Amino acid sequence: MNIYKVLPDLSNERQMRLWQQGIRKQWSADDLDWNAPRRISGERIRDQLGRLLTPVLTGEQSALYSVSGLIPVLGHQSEVPAQFYLTTWAVDEARHTELFARYYGRIDREPLSIRKFPAGYLFQSRIISKDPCEWLTGVLASESMAQVVSHELRDLDLDPVLSDICAGILEDEARHLGFNHIYMEDQFRQMYAKDREKADEKADSLRDRMKYVLDGVPPIIEAVREDMDELGIDMDKVQDILDRVARNRLDKAINGGKDQALGTKTAETEPEAETALQ
Repeated sequence: MNIYKVLPDLSNERQMRLWQQGIRKQWSADDLDWNAPRRISGERIRDQLGRLLTPVLTGEQSALYSVSGLIPVLGHQSEVPAQFYLTTWAVDEARHTELFARYYGRIDREPLSIRKFPAGYLFQSRIISKDPCEWLTGVLASESMAQVVSHELRDLDLDPVLSDICAGILEDEARHLGFNHIYMEDQFRQMYAKDREKADEKADSLRDRMKYVLDGVPPIIEAVREDMDELGIDMDKVQDILDRVARNRLDKAINGGKDQALGTKTAETEPEAETALQ
């Protein structure tokens, strides 16, 4: 048993800064004004939101399950700053799950069942892994999708509570993406410093994994395309942004670690907590 150390190593300053951000920026579903007038009163639009938000809710639940499983893995590897941060990530996903569960009550609808929406549940099953780099690659696609959809829903401003939920989630997702970048970059810096050939093989396997996870997105989009179109969300644009952003972020982390190992780049001072889609 190697979970505990008498004096843990907290020298990873970038991960520790994100841990401190995660602590300071916590918020609660009770901070929202759930009594705000509901703009969406029609049966059809509530039906559409009920279907549309299904992949969002399943994504939050899956992320809560999977991130909780990675906390002891990092403990066994004595990666304490990363383990610290994942505790805040788990709290974030629990909050997001609560928010959307309560929002379903606000619109008096239920999410689609597994039988009616297998694509969403199958997509989430592609992400789970006990290897931190494999998991972060898969969850990078999921978090990027949550960020894209949250941007679209916030900008539509269909309902004040939903807009507030999306605005808060965008801040949380920015921290998650920041940690994803920093952790992966650190791992590849170490891998390339030790064995360039094996590091290249790992990079290629993660790019293949990203493709595998992203291949699960089109069936989700097709399942809710009609609802998204009527609400004014261009699903082809969403898929294009998601595919490009997720792949670019993975490559940026891998190449950043490689450049640091080869001495052509130094680590960035501040975490990459991106709120904009790049």
